[in-house]
Amino acid sequence: MKRVLSVLFVVALAFTMISGCACSQDAKKCQEMCATAMDKAQAIEQQCTSSARAAEAAAQKAEAAARRAEAAADKAESIFMKHMKK
Repeated sequence: MKRVLSVLFVVALAFTMISGCACSQDAKKCQEMCATAMDKAQAIEQQCTSSARAAEAAAQKAEAAARRAEAAADKAESIFMKHMKK
């Protein structure tokens, strides 16, 4: 009886160890997948940041162009008004 119980205990221990190894392999795979997902997320974040910077630079250029256009329009209006007074 003791032999049967000891054999069952050894078999149960072996199955526990094997399933533990399988779980650790799954955990490693999960960690690798998480690391890959984090790398992709960081790459996307960098792309978004660079796109935002480019958009901000373009907006600043557009604002500068609008100021120049407004100054040119004011100058043209001033010249027109001078000619109208004559």
